[in-house]
Amino acid sequence: MVAMNSMRKAVTPTAAPRSLQSAKAAPAPIQDLNSVQRTQNKSELMRASPMDPESDSWEQQHETILEFLRRLPVGDPDTARVGPWLWVRCAKELQDWGPSRDLEAFLETADPLLEGLMKQRRILEQQNPGKAVGTITRKMGPYRDQLEIDLLNTATKHGLTSGKWMLFPMSDDLPLVWRLVAEATAAGKLGPCSKVGTWEPDHVTKPTVICIYTKDFSDLADVKRVLTNLNELNIVNKAMRINYKCDAYTHLGIISDNAYKLRASLYSSDEVRDGKVKYKDGVITRLKTKNGAMEEFLNS
Repeated sequence: MVAMNSMRKAVTPTAAPRSLQSAKAAPAPIQDLNSVQRTQNKSELMRASPMDPESDSWEQQHETILEFLRRLPVGDPDTARVGPWLWVRCAKELQDWGPSRDLEAFLETADPLLEGLMKQRRILEQQNPGKAVGTITRKMGPYRDQLEIDLLNTATKHGLTSGKWMLFPMSDDLPLVWRLVAEATAAGKLGPCSKVGTWEPDHVTKPTVICIYTKDFSDLADVKRVLTNLNELNIVNKAMRINYKCDAYTHLGIISDNAYKLRASLYSSDEVRDGKVKYKDGVITRLKTKNGAMEEFLNS
């Protein structure tokens, strides 16, 4: 098992991808979070997309994957000169993917949806003066569920269907884990592309994110296929939980501790591995009971 102990402790809500770290500290009002902050971070978020043309990447053109990994060792401070990410792209998997993406149209539709949720929360707070924050949050449950549906349907409509499994290895494990992911991506065994963060000053004490992309977050069979292949590479196993996040949420700056109380990741590895999650028409259904009626869930 690769990086078992260090990777497990690294998969925490605070270990957000570096493209979103600046969003975590923003105490701004909700309207600023949706507009001013995104304007400031727009170029950084765009560079974090799977179609990113700016960071250094391997695409089966001028060197082997091993030559690429040796030229740009992930833990070397000198590698950071190429930018925040190293990419490996599989040309075969990238075919027919991405040209219909319309990020601007997605954001124009999604921002009012997020603002609408916060407006509804303010209404509930006014209708329930003195109620605990947790009570208001529970009352907001149906509205959050509808927001999730609307955001995912909007993402699908505008072609933002990509998502990624995320790993957070510590510095000692990073070179091996990245090599395994990069080689498997290049060989077409994972998704269309993978990326890893380049060196930063706190590299030794904090984890570095590795993202393994799939083309469509609604294609649970493919999402599970990639997870299964990560398991076969001995990068993850049943004792270790990792999360899958859609790129639409990344572009919206939705991280673990978000103002909307949305679940930042669409799926966890145990949900996908054990068949405890379904997706249909923007609706994610999760088996929540511990002993639960699995057969009834699968047949519903």
